Order: sequence, then C-alpha cells, then structure tokens
Amino acid sequence: MTTIDIHGLAAGGDGVGKDAEGRTTFVARTAPGDRATVTITEAHPRWARGELVELAAASTVRVEPPCPLFSARVCGGCDWQHVSDAAQRDAKHAIVAAALRKMISAGLELAPLIAPEAGYGWRRRARWTIANGAIGYHGPRSHTVCDVVVCPQLEPALEPVLAALRAHPRLLASDGELHAVVGVGGAVHVVIDARCRVDLAAGLVGQAGIVGVAWKGGAAGAATIELEPGVQVRADEFAQAGARGNTALRAEVAAAIAVAAGERVLELYAGGGNFTRDLLAAGATVTASDLHAPRSSAAPGARFVPGQAGEVVARAVASGQRFDAILLDPPRTGARDVVGHLAATGAGRIVYVSCDPATFARDADVLVGAGFAPRWARGLDLMPQTAHVELVARFDRG
Repeated sequence: MTTIDIHGLAAGGDGVGKDAEGRTTFVARTAPGDRATVTITEAHPRWARGELVELAAASTVRVEPPCPLFSARVCGGCDWQHVSDAAQRDAKHAIVAAALRKMISAGLELAPLIAPEAGYGWRRRARWTIANGAIGYHGPRSHTVCDVVVCPQLEPALEPVLAALRAHPRLLASDGELHAVVGVGGAVHVVIDARCRVDLAAGLVGQAGIVGVAWKGGAAGAATIELEPGVQVRADEFAQAGARGNTALRAEVAAAIAVAAGERVLELYAGGGNFTRDLLAAGATVTASDLHAPRSSAAPGARFVPGQAGEVVARAVASGQRFDAILLDPPRTGARDVVGHLAATGAGRIVYVSCDPATFARDADVLVGAGFAPRWARGLDLMPQTAHVELVARFDRG
C-alpha cells in the first residue's frame, strides 16, 4: 500500500495524484485534498491505477453521498456523489481548460462553466441493464449489474416506471436493456431490448404514465413521445438527459453561431432537430444532415440530407454549394472524417458542440490547420455527479 495526496479529478472521473515513484496515479472515489491510502492495482512506467483502502485525511470538498449504492461502491452510474457541487464544477472547467490549453495560448477565450441542472432529479432519459434477475447499472469497471430500486438522479416521473418494470418476473428473468424517457406532460416511452413475451410488453401501456412500449417484435401504444414541443423520440434514441440542461445548451449554441436571417447554415450530426429548430427560428436557410432522417417535426423548414458527414460535405462541395456557417454536434468519437474538409464549403464560422473535450481538441487542431481561428468556448455541466462535461466552441475563418 502507498499514501497519495489527491490534487485533482481526471476526465474519466477518478481522483489523481502522484505515487511514491512519481507516477500519475488514478484512484476512484477520491476528492481533491484527500490523503488516501491506496493499493496499486495496475502499474505502468508513467502512470498507475489504485484502489482506495482508507482516507488518512479527508478533503474539505467531500460531502455525504445520498445513495447507499454509491457509498457501497457497487453502482457505477455516478462518479462524484462524494464531491461538492462547487468542486465538481471547478473540476469540469479544469478538464476543459486542460484539453484546450493550446488554443487558449493562441487566443481562445474560455468562458466560465455554467451548470443549469439541479444536483439530483434531473435525468429524464435512462438506460438500465437486465441481468441475472437485476435491473440497474453496471458496477464500477465491472460487468456485474447492480440492482437499483430507486435512483436519486432520475426525474420523479421515472421512479414509478422503474417500479412497474421490476414488477414483471418474466422481464427480470430476461437479459438485455431497458430504455425509458419522459416527455411533455409526463408521458413516458419505453423500449425493451430483451427476450420477453409480447403480451408482457403490451401490458405495460397505461401503467406509471407509460403511453408506448417498443420491443423487437413490434410496439404497443404510441410509437414515440413528444420530448419537447415538436420533437418526437423513441426511448432508445439520443436526447440530452436533462431538460434544463438542454435549454441552456440550445441557448449557448444560438449565441455562438449568431445566425442572421437569410444566412445559409450546414448542420452536421443534426439528430432529431434539437438545434435545427433554433436555426430556422432565426431565419436561416438550413441544410441538416445525419445518418437517418429525424422523426421529429421540429424542423419542417430544413432541407435534410441523409448520410455520413464526410460524404455529405464532399457531395455539397462537388455540387458547388456554399455556406455561411456550419454547426456540428458529433458523437463522443468526434468528427475526424469531416473537419479537414469544412474550409471548402466557404463557411466563415463554425460552431462545434462536443461531449468529449479530448476528441474536440484533436479535431480543433485540424480546423486551425485549415485556417479557422478558435475564438470562444464554454463548458456546460449537464450531468451532475458524473465526470461528463459538454463543450460549445466557435471558430472564425482567418
């Protein structure tokens, strides 16, 4: 065992410090300011991973976790319930700043992080795993599923949904995943990706606010729900996990791209039209793209082009299309296939929305090399008690 002074929180959620050999060492469930007694579980020449044995001295930013499953270290749904809200926000701002340090030194303005969500009760969308008679989340760095009866992260409307799902023994006997999302008026949609009988799934409609259930064999009730006015989703489709967080994110994106009426905007990775509706409301002419056309009516005035982002841009450039601005919101893996080709669209500014500062920084280097200067960025804490942080950044040509 060794004693480590924890000086920060890493992007993966662990506390970080230096061990006796000077290696950067990651220790889960520690906080900045802790002096931790640690067993090294994974060692490399320059870094190591350790397991917390006990605290020789506890940090002043430590708080009592409200969830006993987190305290028992059996549920991996949260990273930072033991860390104060203020310290979580400081850590997320530091994670963004570290990823963007090269751009900051080149003149990028990093605005203060904002945190629109309450600490708990914010999650309107959930995905649970079913395995060995349990419904819940995987344990930390484990394939074992922790059985979750209540979760302080869930919106109140999802608590009875979880109870209704747990009430079916045949569902508990299955293996797979459950998805649930709560929308306008408290309506809930559920997707069952597991082996279970159709009559069981259909019987859930009408319970606990559930208006629709989809499964591999078909659907009962509503095929989708209205997540926000004009935005239709299934429970297994991507949407921002919190409503207030999404409102704040939309506002940041609108301020960053600052479109004027009549401007031509290319939106890549447009999803169900979460940002498209705001671009149209500002009077822009929008070409939106993603792998599949959205179910939503949120953006009926946009021209939608399905396909991979790189292919969509290549076709647009080849056909002579030009744009004033580009908005992209790629998945966690980033937009490596397309960022090097955006200069050919003629766009004068780019707004990049990212859920991974590291892949954003990689792509930003390509944009800078293509002639776009980083101007402004901001982190958003949309998922409290986790290490996840969202990022909005603007680049201008020249």
